[in-house]
Amino acid sequence: MSGHRAWDVAFVLVAAVHLLAQAVGAEVLADGSQVLLVPALAGAVWSRAGLPHHSPALRGYACALLFSWIGDAAPRVLAGDAGFVAMVSAFLVAQACFLVTFSVLRRARLSWWVVLGYLAGFVALFAASVTGAADLLPLVALYGVVLVAAATFATTVNLVVGLGGVLFFVSDTLIALEVFSSWYEAPAHDLLVMTTYIAAQVLFAAGLLRRWGAAAGPQPPQPSPATGASSALPEPSRRSSSSGSSTG
Repeated sequence: MSGHRAWDVAFVLVAAVHLLAQAVGAEVLADGSQVLLVPALAGAVWSRAGLPHHSPALRGYACALLFSWIGDAAPRVLAGDAGFVAMVSAFLVAQACFLVTFSVLRRARLSWWVVLGYLAGFVALFAASVTGAADLLPLVALYGVVLVAAATFATTVNLVVGLGGVLFFVSDTLIALEVFSSWYEAPAHDLLVMTTYIAAQVLFAAGLLRRWGAAAGPQPPQPSPATGASSALPEPSRRSSSSGSSTG
């Protein structure tokens, strides 16, 4: 089995175990598997050939995954409000890194309909959180603004990344409603949050790999223009400007 296929299988197994643990209420298993999700996804991405390793966008994406992992791990290390603040702060940095990545890679203009749609969603969520957020309201507001900006710019990369932005917004909306609102109740809340979160991370990864033209595994050596001999190192794959539409 090739390296990237092994990482794909590892990620699928970790995600399946985590979602099953959420479904049956196995909290210890759910907590343990959650901190493995992002490392397994990162392995699946970085094991593929053709990545622009010196690209600011790739470094931004690596930073986003690092702080996503910190956000996943923080509530397992810190209890109560401290864990929540650490989680939100880490994902705030992660969303800022996603925003940088998508801004660098964007291929399409922002749609005002998308901007207005996300702003409307943010205003509604902020209104629902005002009463319960109390002293955390400034942090929640700042996170919401950065989240909306990242989700909006995700639509400028390509459709896959744009859909990932939608699901990230949905996942974080569910968290905010559960923590700050008095009226929200949903069966299997944690399962819904993690399903949308995992799907968002997968769509981001898949869309960025498509944008970078690196979704396939290692490429065969290419002939050297100078000698006609096979090069010892694979060259990054490239896609025409007509493939993909946004994110970075």
